[in-house]
Amino acid sequence: MKLIEEELKRSFLFFWEAANRKLNSPGYGLVVDNSAKPQMASIASVGFGLSALPIGVERQYITYDQGLQAARETLKTLLRIPHFEGFLIHYVYLDTGKPKSGVEYSTIDTAILLNGVITVDQYFSDPEIHECFQRLYLRVNWSAFVFEKDGRSLFRMAYNPVKGGAYRQKSDSPWIWQWDMMAEQLSLYFLAAGSDQISAETAQALYQGFSRNRGSFGGYDYVYSPGNSLFVYQFSHAWLDFHRFVDATGFDWAENTKIATYGNREWCIQHKDQYPIFSENIWGVTSCLTPAGYRGQGVAPNDSLTHPNGHSDGVVAPCAPAGSLPYAPEIVIPALEQLAAQYPKSFGQYGFTDAIALTEKGLWISPDYIGIDKGITLLMLDNYLHQTTWKLYMAHPMIQKALNKLGFQEKK
Repeated sequence: MKLIEEELKRSFLFFWEAANRKLNSPGYGLVVDNSAKPQMASIASVGFGLSALPIGVERQYITYDQGLQAARETLKTLLRIPHFEGFLIHYVYLDTGKPKSGVEYSTIDTAILLNGVITVDQYFSDPEIHECFQRLYLRVNWSAFVFEKDGRSLFRMAYNPVKGGAYRQKSDSPWIWQWDMMAEQLSLYFLAAGSDQISAETAQALYQGFSRNRGSFGGYDYVYSPGNSLFVYQFSHAWLDFHRFVDATGFDWAENTKIATYGNREWCIQHKDQYPIFSENIWGVTSCLTPAGYRGQGVAPNDSLTHPNGHSDGVVAPCAPAGSLPYAPEIVIPALEQLAAQYPKSFGQYGFTDAIALTEKGLWISPDYIGIDKGITLLMLDNYLHQTTWKLYMAHPMIQKALNKLGFQEKK
């Protein structure tokens, strides 16, 4: 457990030290997206960074007053970040808060950000923070990103008015894709359901609107995401404690994540001859840095036309097992311990680096850290040990309202 506690502390320090902490800076509180590009922040990193603050206070890494000030000033910054119908732009410059040219207004990244805002609102119970929460949350026009397709109510993924910009190299429409499949967007339905703008009927239609395809690999059967990268079973779960609830149909998202985690490990074990980094205790296929840059990777079952049996660049991302710690500690703890023992240089200033690989040139260890990967590591390690984020987020009145509107029930 010493390794888990040390990784927890170092992951927190990433969010404290890789953030803009210059008071009176227009970018105060923004958090680096990729440590290799320290000038650029992502709003998803900020969402994880906000959720890190109560953890830091509770673990005495920072004082209560430090956490309170950081939360207040970060929320003030967020009110100045460009948005479209309340959905924030994906990437901004760390020092100024100005948007990166051509990037999209993202639903999932806004959801992760709002999850962090909700967490600090519940923890600090501060009038100034609550006012900022209200302004950030109430300005979101959920209906603007909802549409009907083939009889289903769906959320759009993103909006980009810049032709030729991100995700619009070939499209004439400013609307970018839709959440029509099981992926990392579950918390989006709770955020919308908590709003008085959205009726219970609409909230339930949106939640039921995405496809739930079942598949299996190595004897592990579960509802899988088309690309089957492990992070999709973790991101919303960092805030939503699905251990306690099932949905109106009785479906158990926590159990689904556990099975997906075992399936991910089994895929790695069965492909250890193809990818020499993999072994019984060294596994984890997710989106992460690779020797070729940041890449999406996933296991089978998989709907990819080019990689129907799954695909890896032969890298292991420590955040992959770490993000599943509360769901499968019996296989995650040995994995993290083996990584630290076998590849000690993968454990650096901010804990585990983003990824490692065995290549033709030898051992490759990413020198860089990714904000969302450190974020899922931090929140899930703490949820396993202390449940800080789960307790705060699930207690927020808006989330309580969403649970009721969506028909989620406490497990018996």
